[in-house]
Amino acid sequence: MSKQVTYIVGYDGGELSMRAAELAIDKLKFRGGGKLLLVYVVDWSEFEVMSVEELAVRHSQHMEQLESAEQDIMEPAREKLATDGVTLESFVQVGHAAEIITTLADEHKVDQIFIGHKSSGLLAKLGLGSVAYGILQKAKVPVTVVP
Repeated sequence: MSKQVTYIVGYDGGELSMRAAELAIDKLKFRGGGKLLLVYVVDWSEFEVMSVEELAVRHSQHMEQLESAEQDIMEPAREKLATDGVTLESFVQVGHAAEIITTLADEHKVDQIFIGHKSSGLLAKLGLGSVAYGILQKAKVPVTVVP
């Protein structure tokens, strides 16, 4: 029996990440099914200096963002992407998107990463966003960048 194929998609609720998720679903259906992991990351910078009170407020804000992301972004995505033969799992985490996505890819032994990209600044000239660029540098599996 062949191994179940698992793909992971960095998902932010936008059009580009939905296109990446739909491409991953199409590829899984073509292969006869598999598992799709959707990952939404609430960005967090560890290099800001904050007081204890500011940290408490920030933690509270992150908790609200996590709940909101699950309800407003991931639930609709799971409903839209649901299809026979494909198991969907979603993750909402706080951290740096490239780090979270590549770590989950390693932990779940995914076969491929799919990511939409937004470009600005110097990386725009290369046609990559900073998250896509970070994933390309850290990934141990093939990465498909969806424009």
